Amino acid sequence: MIFYKSLFKFLLITLLFNNTVSSEDSMKFSTNTEAPLKVNANSMFIDKVSLEGGLSGSVNINQGPLDLKSDQMSFIFTNNEEMPIITNLFASQNVMISNEDMTASGNNASYSVRKNEILLEGNVVVKNKFTTMRGEKLFIDLETGKIKFLSDDKQNNRIRGQLLENDKNQK
Repeated sequence: MIFYKSLFKFLLITLLFNNTVSSEDSMKFSTNTEAPLKVNANSMFIDKVSLEGGLSGSVNINQGPLDLKSDQMSFIFTNNEEMPIITNLFASQNVMISNEDMTASGNNASYSVRKNEILLEGNVVVKNKFTTMRGEKLFIDLETGKIKFLSDDKQNNRIRGQLLENDKNQK
């Protein structure tokens, strides 16, 4: 009897540890910072004096497995005569960041191309096949794909959500 209790505890701990690891891995974005930024939009403007530009009309920026979509985007680029390089992107209105199995939506996003970071703000919702999480700010590290919800001490800015949604539906 003691053997079975010990075996049960061992299996329970192993199962809990394995679920924790898989849940943590499931809250990552697939990324490739070496991939080029591919642009698709209805219109674009560039101001070489101010080193700024903009995109509008169902804007989609693709970088490897990652898609950044919004109604409008603006960007800042370098003053390199041979090859100007985009350093920052700012997305607004219906922002959606997605890859094969995860999406994040919000009001605005700032993408620092130099730092490989995205900050998504305002009514943020992150979904994958297991989880739905909500908050006001989401930080995405594009080097690792890891995400982190940011909150302040205000009660209405707390992170909230539901873990393992499909597990409940399968029973």
